[in-house]
Amino acid sequence: MSMPTNKLLAVGVSVIRATDFFENYREASRHLRNIYYVPKGESAWDVLGDFEKTSELLFKHLVCAPLNIAYDKYDWLNEPVPFFESKAVGSRLPIKINRNPNVDHGAWDHDITFVEANDFTLNFICYFDWCPEGVVDNRYIMCKISNASKSKSVIGHYALVESHHVEIHCGEYS
Repeated sequence: MSMPTNKLLAVGVSVIRATDFFENYREASRHLRNIYYVPKGESAWDVLGDFEKTSELLFKHLVCAPLNIAYDKYDWLNEPVPFFESKAVGSRLPIKINRNPNVDHGAWDHDITFVEANDFTLNFICYFDWCPEGVVDNRYIMCKISNASKSKSVIGHYALVESHHVEIHCGEYS
């Protein structure tokens, strides 16, 4: 498969706008999850485990394959991927930051609720919904803050941003 033609250049590094691939994955996984993998009764956690395997395959085929990214390099949808960055669409980004660093659950009530568009480097982890047991929308993207120009105290924290407030870019990877 050939590389997409929507390349951007940033300081000599090739960057690809990958938002459309991620949105295709989001829609496909959300549909499958809400129609065929709705957790019910005693088997709820087994169903969710099966869906996680299916979701990872979808991600590999709908995001990684078109971008020519090797499948076996990362624990997809479980860890931040350094070359997938979520970039704010507007000048200010509404954000929910976890109170504690390096924690992907719990209290998303950090004092910082808005940041300037280029303040943070946000590495994509997965789409997120508040209630995994019901129908999901996955309107949030869970990211890890890997760098900050102003708010350095939150580097290492997990964050949630609404998907319509960001574009996802794919930088060079090895």
